[in-house]
Amino acid sequence: MPVLGRQFRVARIAGVYIDIDPSWIIIFLFLTWGLSRGYLPAAVPGQDPALYWIFGIMASLCLFLSVTLHELGHSLVARARGMEVNRIVLFIFGGASQLEDEPEKPATEFIMAVVGPIVSFILSGIFWAVRSTFWAPEEKNLTAAFFAYLALINLVLGIFNLLPGFPLDGGRVLRSILWSRWKDQVRATRAASQVGSGFGIALMLLGGLQILGGNPVGGFWYILIGFFLRNAAQNSFQQLALKRVLEGKKVRDLMTADPASVSPDLSLEDLVSDYILQHHHAAYPVMDGKHLRGIIYKEKIKEVPKEQWSERTVESLMTPLKELPTLSPEDSASEILKLFSTPEGRLLVSRGERLEGILSRRDLLDYIALRSDVDLRAG
Repeated sequence: MPVLGRQFRVARIAGVYIDIDPSWIIIFLFLTWGLSRGYLPAAVPGQDPALYWIFGIMASLCLFLSVTLHELGHSLVARARGMEVNRIVLFIFGGASQLEDEPEKPATEFIMAVVGPIVSFILSGIFWAVRSTFWAPEEKNLTAAFFAYLALINLVLGIFNLLPGFPLDGGRVLRSILWSRWKDQVRATRAASQVGSGFGIALMLLGGLQILGGNPVGGFWYILIGFFLRNAAQNSFQQLALKRVLEGKKVRDLMTADPASVSPDLSLEDLVSDYILQHHHAAYPVMDGKHLRGIIYKEKIKEVPKEQWSERTVESLMTPLKELPTLSPEDSASEILKLFSTPEGRLLVSRGERLEGILSRRDLLDYIALRSDVDLRAG
């Protein structure tokens, strides 16, 4: 199972990679526990506890397969419309298709958004048809309860995603309608994001009421989902606004050219005294002559006891070039936004093994601040 930073690649379906975030494990365990100790014993009492756990695990796996198919629907429509889809990531709140860019037309947005809930409703119908075909309505059977649960949860998944709050599918439908009416994607995104943020706040308030009413577990999840939805709505608008600010810009316009670099055989002691304390940078490209080898982060040095600094070299702690996401000087703003998905907050700019510069979040923030100041003065 390949490891991608903090995520794990588990499959490839129709050319789209399926990755799992570690947070997925939390919800998988929580769902399995809830099904095995709550839903299944209540639906079909008197069974072997081991059977409850077996069916609980299978139901949890099938739920996330359903989520994957839901997201795959979005991804395949996007690819059919000429958009690039990197992967689908499964995480604690479900799944998300990773698109390279926003749709160019409202109609494309609308079709991409509605296909996910349609997939969920189709799956719900299939599972319910199986349940109804092979078991009588009053029959209490673990397999029947398994299919009934999958039918219900896919119905709930489809309905929840149709709520008109961005970035849920319903929020994207709302944005596409407003975008078509106003002819302004940014304005439509702001409005749909405000609705999404409102839904998030409402869910958090509902969670608080649930806790006061004696349901702390359910209340906690309402608050968590509401918090996620509110932040996702705000971040989605901010990212689109940032893309507009950076429109037409290239990496070479924002990067720091000819950054201070270090050799792989430099000791950690010299790195700290001659570079970090002198230049105050948090990361340094590692150069072997004219060849870029990787990058070393200040935070990594903390992992080594100070008495070993004179013996350890930069090479022993650096992140190799082959493991790093990089930019080229000609990359556009959409590539620059990769910075916000890297925990270190900086990316090397290179042509193969030739270093061109380094781009950090600070470079972006400085440009945005300068642009805002100029726009205000011009206004």
